[in-house]
Amino acid sequence: MFRFSAVEQQLRSANAAFERFMPVMTLAGVAIGLLVPGPFRPFKPLVTWLFAFLTLVNGMGVSIGDFTAVVRKPKPVLAFLANAYMLIPLAVSILARLFFHGNGDAILGYILLYSIPTAVVGCVWSGIYGGNGALSLTLLVIGTLLAPLSTPMTVKVLAASDIAIDSRGMMVSLLLMVVVPSVIGIAINTMTKGRCCEHVAPCLKPFTKIALLLVIIINTSQIAADLIGRMSAAYIPEFIATFLFVILGFLIAFCISKLLRLTRDDTISVTFASGMKNISAAMVIAIDFFPPLAVIPVISGIVLQQTTCALTAHFLFGKKPGNRKDKGDREK
Repeated sequence: MFRFSAVEQQLRSANAAFERFMPVMTLAGVAIGLLVPGPFRPFKPLVTWLFAFLTLVNGMGVSIGDFTAVVRKPKPVLAFLANAYMLIPLAVSILARLFFHGNGDAILGYILLYSIPTAVVGCVWSGIYGGNGALSLTLLVIGTLLAPLSTPMTVKVLAASDIAIDSRGMMVSLLLMVVVPSVIGIAINTMTKGRCCEHVAPCLKPFTKIALLLVIIINTSQIAADLIGRMSAAYIPEFIATFLFVILGFLIAFCISKLLRLTRDDTISVTFASGMKNISAAMVIAIDFFPPLAVIPVISGIVLQQTTCALTAHFLFGKKPGNRKDKGDREK
Protein backbone atom coordinates (compact mmCIF):
# COMPACT_ATOMS: atom_id res chain seq x y z
CA MET A 1 0.00 0.00 0.00
CA PHE A 2 1.06 3.58 -0.62
CA ARG A 3 1.94 5.54 2.50
CA PHE A 4 1.19 9.21 2.97
CA SER A 5 4.32 10.51 1.26
CA ALA A 6 5.39 13.43 -0.88
CA VAL A 7 4.25 11.56 -4.00
CA GLU A 8 0.83 10.85 -2.52
CA GLN A 9 0.47 14.47 -1.44
CA GLN A 10 1.32 15.65 -4.94
CA LEU A 11 -1.21 13.27 -6.47
CA ARG A 12 -3.91 14.44 -4.05
CA SER A 13 -3.12 18.06 -4.93
CA ALA A 14 -3.25 17.22 -8.63
CA ASN A 15 -6.65 15.59 -8.17
CA ALA A 16 -7.98 18.66 -6.33
CA ALA A 17 -6.77 20.86 -9.17
CA PHE A 18 -8.40 18.61 -11.77
CA GLU A 19 -11.70 18.73 -9.85
CA ARG A 20 -11.66 22.54 -9.82
CA PHE A 21 -11.20 22.62 -13.58
CA MET A 22 -13.54 19.77 -14.55
CA PRO A 23 -15.99 22.06 -16.44
CA VAL A 24 -13.10 23.50 -18.46
CA MET A 25 -11.59 20.06 -19.05
CA THR A 26 -14.83 18.64 -20.42
CA LEU A 27 -15.24 21.58 -22.79
CA ALA A 28 -11.62 21.23 -23.88
CA GLY A 29 -12.14 17.51 -24.53
CA VAL A 30 -15.10 18.18 -26.81
CA ALA A 31 -13.19 20.92 -28.66
CA ILE A 32 -10.12 18.73 -29.20
CA GLY A 33 -12.21 15.80 -30.39
CA LEU A 34 -14.10 17.99 -32.86
CA LEU A 35 -11.19 20.04 -34.18
CA VAL A 36 -8.38 17.44 -34.18
CA PRO A 37 -10.16 14.10 -34.56
CA GLY A 38 -7.64 12.23 -36.73
CA PRO A 39 -5.04 11.16 -34.14
CA PHE A 40 -7.69 9.94 -31.68
CA ARG A 41 -10.06 7.91 -33.89
CA PRO A 42 -7.93 4.71 -33.85
CA PHE A 43 -8.14 4.56 -30.05
CA LYS A 44 -11.88 3.79 -29.91
CA PRO A 45 -11.29 0.24 -28.55
CA LEU A 46 -9.62 1.78 -25.48
CA VAL A 47 -12.77 3.62 -24.38
CA THR A 48 -14.35 0.66 -22.59
CA TRP A 49 -11.13 0.00 -20.66
CA LEU A 50 -10.66 3.65 -19.74
CA PHE A 51 -14.21 3.79 -18.47
CA ALA A 52 -13.76 0.55 -16.56
CA PHE A 53 -10.72 2.08 -14.85
CA LEU A 54 -12.84 5.07 -13.83
CA THR A 55 -15.51 2.94 -12.21
CA LEU A 56 -12.98 0.56 -10.64
CA VAL A 57 -11.32 3.43 -8.74
CA ASN A 58 -14.70 4.82 -7.74
CA GLY A 59 -15.78 1.42 -6.43
CA MET A 60 -12.75 1.38 -4.15
CA GLY A 61 -14.46 4.11 -2.12
CA VAL A 62 -17.36 1.88 -1.05
CA SER A 63 -17.30 -1.09 1.32
CA ILE A 64 -19.97 -3.69 1.89
CA GLY A 65 -20.51 -2.16 5.32
CA ASP A 66 -21.19 1.31 3.83
CA PHE A 67 -23.61 -0.20 1.37
CA THR A 68 -25.61 -2.20 3.90
CA ALA A 69 -25.75 0.67 6.43
CA VAL A 70 -27.42 2.93 3.88
CA VAL A 71 -29.80 0.26 2.61
CA ARG A 72 -31.09 -0.25 6.17
CA LYS A 73 -32.52 3.30 5.98
CA PRO A 74 -34.19 3.06 2.58
CA LYS A 75 -36.08 6.37 2.29
CA PRO A 76 -33.23 8.31 0.57
CA VAL A 77 -32.56 5.31 -1.68
CA LEU A 78 -36.24 5.08 -2.68
CA ALA A 79 -36.29 8.83 -3.36
CA PHE A 80 -33.26 8.44 -5.63
CA LEU A 81 -34.79 5.50 -7.51
CA ALA A 82 -38.07 7.36 -8.03
CA ASN A 83 -36.26 10.47 -9.25
CA ALA A 84 -33.61 8.89 -11.43
CA TYR A 85 -35.64 6.10 -13.03
CA MET A 86 -39.20 7.39 -13.14
CA LEU A 87 -39.94 11.07 -12.56
CA ILE A 88 -36.99 12.81 -14.25
CA PRO A 89 -36.79 10.57 -17.37
CA LEU A 90 -40.56 10.78 -17.83
CA ALA A 91 -40.62 14.59 -17.46
CA VAL A 92 -37.70 15.02 -19.88
CA SER A 93 -39.28 12.62 -22.37
CA ILE A 94 -42.57 14.54 -22.36
CA LEU A 95 -40.88 17.92 -22.71
CA ALA A 96 -38.49 16.67 -25.42
CA ARG A 97 -41.47 15.50 -27.48
CA LEU A 98 -43.10 18.92 -27.06
CA PHE A 99 -39.94 20.88 -27.91
CA PHE A 100 -38.66 18.65 -30.73
CA HIS A 101 -41.80 17.23 -32.31
CA GLY A 102 -40.75 15.38 -35.46
CA ASN A 103 -37.05 15.26 -34.49
CA GLY A 104 -36.77 11.64 -33.41
CA ASP A 105 -32.98 11.77 -33.03
CA ALA A 106 -33.13 14.62 -30.51
CA ILE A 107 -35.91 12.95 -28.53
CA LEU A 108 -33.98 9.67 -28.47
CA GLY A 109 -30.80 11.46 -27.37
CA TYR A 110 -32.54 13.09 -24.41
CA ILE A 111 -34.22 9.85 -23.38
CA LEU A 112 -30.84 8.12 -23.41
CA LEU A 113 -29.19 10.97 -21.50
CA TYR A 114 -31.73 10.70 -18.68
CA SER A 115 -31.82 6.91 -18.66
CA ILE A 116 -28.10 6.57 -17.97
CA PRO A 117 -26.83 6.01 -14.39
CA THR A 118 -25.66 8.74 -12.06
CA ALA A 119 -22.27 10.37 -12.55
CA VAL A 120 -19.16 9.83 -10.45
CA VAL A 121 -18.73 13.60 -10.30
CA GLY A 122 -22.07 13.81 -8.45
CA CYS A 123 -20.22 12.47 -5.39
CA VAL A 124 -17.69 15.28 -5.78
CA TRP A 125 -20.41 17.94 -5.83
CA SER A 126 -22.17 16.30 -2.90
CA GLY A 127 -18.95 16.47 -0.90
CA ILE A 128 -18.44 20.12 -1.79
CA TYR A 129 -21.86 21.03 -0.37
CA GLY A 130 -21.64 18.79 2.72
CA GLY A 131 -23.76 15.85 1.63
CA ASN A 132 -23.81 12.37 3.11
CA GLY A 133 -20.68 10.78 1.62
CA ALA A 134 -21.62 7.16 2.32
CA LEU A 135 -25.09 7.71 0.85
CA SER A 136 -23.67 9.40 -2.29
CA LEU A 137 -21.28 6.54 -2.95
CA THR A 138 -23.96 3.93 -2.28
CA LEU A 139 -26.44 5.60 -4.63
CA LEU A 140 -23.72 5.68 -7.27
CA VAL A 141 -23.10 1.95 -6.85
CA ILE A 142 -26.84 1.14 -6.87
CA GLY A 143 -27.32 3.16 -10.05
CA THR A 144 -24.30 1.49 -11.62
CA LEU A 145 -25.46 -2.02 -10.76
CA LEU A 146 -28.95 -1.34 -12.11
CA ALA A 147 -27.69 0.28 -15.31
CA PRO A 148 -27.51 -2.81 -17.56
CA LEU A 149 -31.23 -3.40 -16.97
CA SER A 150 -32.59 0.08 -16.24
CA THR A 151 -31.03 1.97 -19.15
CA PRO A 152 -32.15 -0.34 -21.99
CA MET A 153 -35.58 -0.75 -20.37
CA THR A 154 -36.13 2.99 -19.87
CA VAL A 155 -35.03 3.78 -23.42
CA LYS A 156 -37.26 1.03 -24.81
CA VAL A 157 -40.32 2.19 -22.84
CA LEU A 158 -39.93 5.93 -23.46
CA ALA A 159 -38.54 5.96 -27.01
CA ALA A 160 -40.72 5.87 -30.11
CA SER A 161 -41.79 2.34 -31.00
CA ASP A 162 -40.30 2.51 -34.50
CA ILE A 163 -36.73 3.01 -33.24
CA ALA A 164 -34.61 -0.13 -33.23
CA ILE A 165 -32.72 -0.44 -29.93
CA ASP A 166 -29.95 -2.96 -29.34
CA SER A 167 -30.87 -3.58 -25.69
CA ARG A 168 -28.60 -6.60 -25.40
CA GLY A 169 -25.61 -4.68 -26.76
CA MET A 170 -26.27 -1.78 -24.38
CA MET A 171 -26.55 -4.21 -21.46
CA VAL A 172 -23.25 -5.93 -22.24
CA SER A 173 -21.49 -2.59 -22.73
CA LEU A 174 -22.71 -1.25 -19.37
CA LEU A 175 -21.75 -4.49 -17.64
CA LEU A 176 -18.18 -4.23 -18.92
CA MET A 177 -17.83 -0.49 -18.36
CA VAL A 178 -19.48 -0.02 -14.99
CA VAL A 179 -20.83 -3.06 -13.17
CA VAL A 180 -17.91 -5.51 -13.23
CA PRO A 181 -15.21 -2.94 -12.36
CA SER A 182 -17.41 -1.43 -9.62
CA VAL A 183 -17.91 -4.84 -8.01
CA ILE A 184 -14.16 -5.48 -8.20
CA GLY A 185 -13.45 -2.09 -6.61
CA ILE A 186 -15.89 -2.75 -3.74
CA ALA A 187 -14.34 -6.20 -3.21
CA ILE A 188 -10.82 -4.73 -3.07
CA ASN A 189 -11.90 -2.11 -0.54
CA THR A 190 -13.68 -4.68 1.61
CA MET A 191 -10.81 -7.19 1.54
CA THR A 192 -8.25 -4.51 2.47
CA LYS A 193 -10.55 -3.21 5.26
CA GLY A 194 -10.58 0.29 3.80
CA ARG A 195 -6.81 0.73 3.52
CA CYS A 196 -7.14 0.83 -0.26
CA CYS A 197 -9.62 3.70 0.03
CA GLU A 198 -7.26 5.62 2.32
CA HIS A 199 -4.18 5.57 0.10
CA VAL A 200 -4.42 3.74 -3.23
CA ALA A 201 -7.69 5.24 -4.51
CA PRO A 202 -6.69 8.88 -3.80
CA CYS A 203 -3.42 8.31 -5.68
CA LEU A 204 -5.31 6.93 -8.68
CA LYS A 205 -8.00 9.63 -8.79
CA PRO A 206 -6.01 12.20 -10.83
CA PHE A 207 -5.50 9.51 -13.46
CA THR A 208 -9.27 8.94 -13.58
CA LYS A 209 -9.68 12.60 -14.59
CA ILE A 210 -7.18 12.06 -17.41
CA ALA A 211 -9.02 8.89 -18.41
CA LEU A 212 -12.32 10.79 -18.47
CA LEU A 213 -10.78 13.50 -20.65
CA LEU A 214 -9.48 10.85 -23.07
CA VAL A 215 -12.92 9.18 -23.20
CA ILE A 216 -14.50 12.50 -24.17
CA ILE A 217 -11.84 13.27 -26.80
CA ILE A 218 -11.87 9.79 -28.36
CA ASN A 219 -15.66 9.54 -28.49
CA THR A 220 -16.11 13.04 -29.86
CA SER A 221 -13.53 12.32 -32.56
CA GLN A 222 -15.67 9.40 -33.81
CA ILE A 223 -18.56 11.73 -34.74
CA ALA A 224 -16.64 14.93 -35.50
CA ALA A 225 -17.00 14.76 -39.28
CA ASP A 226 -20.73 14.14 -39.14
CA LEU A 227 -21.42 16.82 -36.53
CA ILE A 228 -19.27 19.50 -38.16
CA GLY A 229 -20.66 18.64 -41.59
CA ARG A 230 -24.21 19.22 -40.33
CA MET A 231 -23.39 22.09 -37.98
CA SER A 232 -26.09 24.74 -38.03
CA ALA A 233 -28.14 27.06 -35.87
CA ALA A 234 -30.56 24.12 -35.49
CA TYR A 235 -28.32 22.85 -32.68
CA ILE A 236 -28.98 25.93 -30.53
CA PRO A 237 -32.47 24.81 -29.32
CA GLU A 238 -30.99 21.51 -28.14
CA PHE A 239 -28.38 23.33 -26.05
CA ILE A 240 -31.08 25.55 -24.55
CA ALA A 241 -33.27 22.52 -23.82
CA THR A 242 -30.34 20.73 -22.16
CA PHE A 243 -29.76 23.72 -19.88
CA LEU A 244 -33.43 23.66 -18.85
CA PHE A 245 -33.55 19.87 -18.44
CA VAL A 246 -30.51 19.84 -16.15
CA ILE A 247 -32.14 22.46 -13.93
CA LEU A 248 -35.43 20.53 -14.03
CA GLY A 249 -33.75 17.32 -12.91
CA PHE A 250 -32.22 19.02 -9.87
CA LEU A 251 -35.48 20.74 -8.97
CA ILE A 252 -37.50 17.50 -9.14
CA ALA A 253 -34.98 15.66 -6.97
CA PHE A 254 -34.79 18.53 -4.48
CA CYS A 255 -38.57 18.86 -4.18
CA ILE A 256 -39.10 15.11 -3.72
CA SER A 257 -36.43 15.08 -1.00
CA LYS A 258 -38.16 17.95 0.77
CA LEU A 259 -41.56 16.26 0.50
CA LEU A 260 -40.08 13.16 2.12
CA ARG A 261 -38.48 15.35 4.82
CA LEU A 262 -34.99 14.02 4.28
CA THR A 263 -32.18 15.58 6.28
CA ARG A 264 -30.14 18.34 4.64
CA ASP A 265 -27.13 16.11 3.95
CA ASP A 266 -29.33 13.31 2.54
CA THR A 267 -31.20 15.86 0.40
CA ILE A 268 -27.91 17.11 -1.03
CA SER A 269 -26.75 13.57 -1.84
CA VAL A 270 -30.06 12.52 -3.41
CA THR A 271 -30.28 15.74 -5.46
CA PHE A 272 -26.82 15.41 -6.98
CA ALA A 273 -27.14 11.64 -7.51
CA SER A 274 -30.48 12.10 -9.29
CA GLY A 275 -29.54 15.14 -11.35
CA MET A 276 -25.96 14.42 -12.44
CA LYS A 277 -25.84 11.95 -15.31
CA ASN A 278 -22.90 9.85 -16.46
CA ILE A 279 -22.63 11.62 -19.80
CA SER A 280 -19.42 9.87 -20.79
CA ALA A 281 -21.23 6.53 -20.55
CA ALA A 282 -24.14 8.04 -22.49
CA MET A 283 -21.75 9.10 -25.23
CA VAL A 284 -20.24 5.63 -25.50
CA ILE A 285 -23.70 4.08 -25.77
CA ALA A 286 -24.97 6.74 -28.19
CA ILE A 287 -22.02 6.36 -30.54
CA ASP A 288 -22.15 2.57 -30.52
CA PHE A 289 -25.92 2.02 -30.79
CA PHE A 290 -27.74 5.23 -31.82
CA PRO A 291 -27.96 7.47 -34.92
CA PRO A 292 -25.21 10.16 -35.14
CA LEU A 293 -27.55 13.10 -34.52
CA ALA A 294 -28.85 11.49 -31.32
CA VAL A 295 -25.41 12.30 -29.87
CA ILE A 296 -26.03 16.07 -29.99
CA PRO A 297 -28.05 16.16 -26.73
CA VAL A 298 -25.24 14.16 -25.12
CA ILE A 299 -22.62 16.61 -26.43
CA SER A 300 -24.69 19.52 -25.13
CA GLY A 301 -24.83 17.74 -21.77
CA ILE A 302 -21.04 17.50 -21.65
CA VAL A 303 -20.79 21.21 -22.39
CA LEU A 304 -23.49 22.38 -19.98
CA GLN A 305 -24.02 19.89 -17.13
CA GLN A 306 -21.13 20.97 -14.88
CA THR A 307 -21.75 24.70 -15.21
CA THR A 308 -25.52 24.36 -14.82
CA CYS A 309 -24.95 22.11 -11.80
CA ALA A 310 -22.82 24.80 -10.14
CA LEU A 311 -25.45 27.49 -10.73
CA THR A 312 -28.37 25.34 -9.58
CA ALA A 313 -26.54 24.03 -6.51
CA HIS A 314 -25.76 27.59 -5.40
CA PHE A 315 -29.45 28.47 -5.75
CA LEU A 316 -30.69 25.36 -3.89
CA PHE A 317 -28.05 24.99 -1.19
CA GLY A 318 -26.44 28.41 -0.84
CA LYS A 319 -22.70 29.02 -0.65
CA LYS A 320 -20.30 26.11 -0.46
CA PRO A 321 -20.11 25.38 3.26
CA GLY A 322 -16.50 24.29 3.41
CA ASN A 323 -15.76 22.64 6.75
CA ARG A 324 -19.08 23.14 8.46
CA LYS A 325 -19.24 22.11 12.08
CA ASP A 326 -22.04 19.62 11.60
CA LYS A 327 -20.14 17.98 8.79
CA GLY A 328 -17.15 17.59 11.05
CA ASP A 329 -19.33 16.15 13.81
CA ARG A 330 -20.77 13.60 11.42
CA GLU A 331 -17.34 12.34 10.51
CA LYS A 332 -16.17 11.83 14.09
